[in-house]
Amino acid sequence: AVVSTQSGHYGRGIQILFEPFTMFITRGSEGLKKYTYPECKEVSAVFQTTKRCSTVCMSQNGEVIAVCDGEKTRVYNIRADKVILELDRPRTMLVALSPYNTHVITWKQYVVDENTPANTPNVEVWSISEPQDTPVYSYVKRSQVQWELLWTEDEKYCARLCNAEVQFFLNNDFTKVESRIQRDKIGGVFVPPGTNPYHVALYVPSIKGSHAFVQLYCYGAFEKTAAIANRSFAKVDSVDIKFNKTGKYGIIMAANDVDKSGTSYYGQTLLYFISTRGESNQIILDKNGPVYSAQWNPSRDEFIILYGFMPCKAAVYNTKCDVIHNFGENHYNEILFNPQGNMVGLCGFGNLRGKMKFYDTTTKKMLSEFTASDTTYFEWAPSGDIFITGTLSPRLRQDNEFKIWNVKGKILHHHRVDKDVQLWQLKWVNSPTVLPAPPIPAPLTSKEIAAAKPQAYRPPSSRSGGPQATRKLIDHGSNLPNVNDGVYKPHSGNQVSKQALKNQRKRENRAANKATDAATTDSKDFQAAVVDEREKKLKNLKKKYTQIQKLKAQQDSGKVLEKNQIDKISTEKELLEEIAKLEV
Repeated sequence: AVVSTQSGHYGRGIQILFEPFTMFITRGSEGLKKYTYPECKEVSAVFQTTKRCSTVCMSQNGEVIAVCDGEKTRVYNIRADKVILELDRPRTMLVALSPYNTHVITWKQYVVDENTPANTPNVEVWSISEPQDTPVYSYVKRSQVQWELLWTEDEKYCARLCNAEVQFFLNNDFTKVESRIQRDKIGGVFVPPGTNPYHVALYVPSIKGSHAFVQLYCYGAFEKTAAIANRSFAKVDSVDIKFNKTGKYGIIMAANDVDKSGTSYYGQTLLYFISTRGESNQIILDKNGPVYSAQWNPSRDEFIILYGFMPCKAAVYNTKCDVIHNFGENHYNEILFNPQGNMVGLCGFGNLRGKMKFYDTTTKKMLSEFTASDTTYFEWAPSGDIFITGTLSPRLRQDNEFKIWNVKGKILHHHRVDKDVQLWQLKWVNSPTVLPAPPIPAPLTSKEIAAAKPQAYRPPSSRSGGPQATRKLIDHGSNLPNVNDGVYKPHSGNQVSKQALKNQRKRENRAANKATDAATTDSKDFQAAVVDEREKKLKNLKKKYTQIQKLKAQQDSGKVLEKNQIDKISTEKELLEEIAKLEV
């Protein structure tokens, strides 16, 4: 990295650390392009891609990029601008690279036809360091779920999920299986970061009503009873595990596609904490609703979770699963740490409005707040002080563009593609190492935070220091007409026109008629209410009289009546008298 003192991204003379050859890649309907930063100019590259460039994979150190354009699959050295491997694999849909760029893996859709017999491998592993005409390893994988090999950081071991078995290979020797894990069913395997001692996490789904579970093993000791940590679930449809930078701690995200309680359309997600020390605890969330994101800080052992119905809560947790800071509630669905971990962005993209807030991860103070509308993609630059956002297809097919910002919300570069061009992907060229942490801009003051909040509308005349009303009332003095209670009353000394007197009489007559109509209406309503009450009472009395006649008929037939029934018959005379009075 190079140190330069200049008027930097934040608008004042400070020292800025940046990589001498910072670049980013764009993929779209015009193929693959390479740009330099800060010039943001397209540079000539060796990329021999067609407009059907379907997939791109960049290595972790940013030296190599694998590209499939529908005709060939090529591996390029980005900085040297040269092709280092070319494969005649036109149907390739997915590619992946090993951590040290020694191997590239290709996946194509599994098919059986006249030219392709059953069980023909659709996943192929090719050597980059020692190119050959044939793949060094191949196998069948119909699904795209965990189709690639999973390497440790130093490429000493790699794992392959094969139905109910996980196979391990040593030092990229694919001729023999070094170790195995066998279970009745395996839903996923996870290889945490870090080196010796190596660890492996296993997800075993529910079988015939039994509990699903996640187990963490130390490499080599794969017996069921040898698990370092174990976590079971009553019912779960999918499991993902996010490990921290060292691989010692992990967050298990156990999701159900359907929430049986009916409180959430997005299903239900439960979070658990697991560690190589044997800990396995549930992370308690104090607000109901979906979990949108959970991310580890790259530089310290703490993580942030976005959870709950919108506006969701954002909280920072330590490795004891205790809340150490709460960012409050807002409309977020993304947590974005810069590579150095000293700044974090809480953002709302997709179906949200693109609101972004940036914080200092040490002091937890807000650095900036602004909006990037229609954003579908976000990525920090390797320097950690700027980032790129994009409006990409197919999420949004109109007005595709990308912008480069600093943390304070200043747009450093804005590029909009032509209307007939689509932009599909953006990617910074990775740095070989994590660059030094960038300087943190000054946090927002209380006045700046208050000004950023939406304010209720106030007319200009009521704003402090705002423009004053320019129109003045005209003082007519005694020439103003004498108006009282909406009725015009002429001055005694003034002459009034015949039309004014005529209009006055009309208003008085209308007011009198309205009062008369209101009184008549009230009288009619009262009479109707009295009649309704009398008819209702008469109806009830006749109903009782009918019941008495039925009881008398039963008594004449010899049936023994109850005491209350006999008492009811005795009231017949009084009942007839009341009916006669009401019918008058």
